[in-house]
Amino acid sequence: MDPAGSDPICEALSNQGVLVGRHDQMLREVMDNLASLAANVAQMGHHLNLVSTHLAPPAPEDPAPPQELAPVPAQPALPSREPNIPTPERYAGALGTCKSFIMQCSLVFEQQPSTYANDRAKICYMIGLLTGSALAWASAVWESQSNLCNSYPEFAEEMKKVFHHPVSGRDATKRLLSLRQGSRSVAEYSVEFRTLAAEAGWNDTALQGVFQTGLTDSVKDELAVRDESANLDELVSLAIRLDNRLRERRRERASRSPGSLHSRPVSSPLARFRSETFPSPSAPSEVFSPLLSSEEPMQLGRARLTPQERLRRIREGLCVYCAHSGHFVDTCPQRPKEGARQ
Repeated sequence: MDPAGSDPICEALSNQGVLVGRHDQMLREVMDNLASLAANVAQMGHHLNLVSTHLAPPAPEDPAPPQELAPVPAQPALPSREPNIPTPERYAGALGTCKSFIMQCSLVFEQQPSTYANDRAKICYMIGLLTGSALAWASAVWESQSNLCNSYPEFAEEMKKVFHHPVSGRDATKRLLSLRQGSRSVAEYSVEFRTLAAEAGWNDTALQGVFQTGLTDSVKDELAVRDESANLDELVSLAIRLDNRLRERRRERASRSPGSLHSRPVSSPLARFRSETFPSPSAPSEVFSPLLSSEEPMQLGRARLTPQERLRRIREGLCVYCAHSGHFVDTCPQRPKEGARQ
């Protein structure tokens, strides 16, 4: 074995042995430190137990009964915030709409009871929304300081007597029987019909028959090929859908009528020039009737042109006299002058 080659190996092994020895020494020191810390922790726990034992209060020999707690007075409930209600539209005294106005004001009073806590406040609020003849009546009542100004129910009832004259009973029945759709949509017709129906008080079956009688013939024809509706609501909904489709169809036909812009064929300027200048053989020959009626002899043989040959030359832009292009019959160089023809 070569001693020169074994020296590095021996040196490396000796170095590794030194490192291993150092690591072993360090591990021993770490283990000793951990054991010392564990002993210190155990000793501190023992001291804590002794301290807690000395600080604990002694148990009472005769514990006193628990004292009853005085009841906590209830706190007053905070007033809840009232909802914001839209202000009703102003009322000018139109007949038939007074009841709706009073109902809208009543909804405001119901949702805001703290703001309008008494009848006087309610009456003031209502008078503030009046205009026209209704305001004139309320002003007269307020200036007289009658009992109506202190009782909201009496004020509202008196207002109904003056301005609320609904159509009810026989009047509603007569108007319901004579009601017709006319030029209105079914949706508009149904609103007036339902208003009168609520006043008439008829049953659902009778209302279906009267409603269908007032419709236009086109809607009736569409309803005739469909099953009968189960109730008035279903009949009204179906009639409105059919009417909307019919109106849309009429608008579509109107947009395609001969007089509308959509129905006019779009042609290029060149096509319009050809159609106006050179009409088809099957078209009336009114434009060329003066030319066809005049007789112009040909140069060769002095023969008369047939109407078909004359029309062909005109369509092709040729001279009627010599059948050449580039000029017309008035300036034809081969055409004899007036003196020569005579």
